[in-house]
Amino acid sequence: LFCAAAVATPAAETLHATDPETGIATWETTAHGVSLRLTQILPDQVRGFYLARGFDTESVELLAAGACVFQTVLRNESARGTIEFSLADWRSITARGERPLKLEADWQKDWEKRGVPPAARTAFRYALYPTQHRYEVGDWNMGMTTYALPLGSRFDLRFVWREGGQRREAVLSGVRCATEASP
Repeated sequence: LFCAAAVATPAAETLHATDPETGIATWETTAHGVSLRLTQILPDQVRGFYLARGFDTESVELLAAGACVFQTVLRNESARGTIEFSLADWRSITARGERPLKLEADWQKDWEKRGVPPAARTAFRYALYPTQHRYEVGDWNMGMTTYALPLGSRFDLRFVWREGGQRREAVLSGVRCATEASP
């Protein structure tokens, strides 16, 4: 019993910070040598970014006002080896239950139906976080992740990865989707 208590992993703590100038919030946690950070992307930032890449106004509005968008950074800081993940395994958790992320392939179907030009769809693909990847110790990446939640929603994010075939997970707690900037 004593030995089991000595090796138990404490719950990962979520750190939260808000930029005093912009009001943009960031959440970060580390578990099992893997860290995850989400930073709000304001709807106007989404609009500007994608309008400049060839999206039409109506399509941009689907993303900017119809989903939560975060800059996402995942790092293998000190896991015991290679980690593998699929965003399809990640879930936002609200009082209404769990939801998968809205993945790049889901958006691409929407963009194709709406007639978004191929070059704009390519820019979108490269701006989003990779849906699946492997990281050696020290590897990391950043990109956008999207959540099918209304602006201003609060949620916890359960993120999942595999290390040496073993499933690992942690929770980023108390995340809040951005809202429209105040005038």
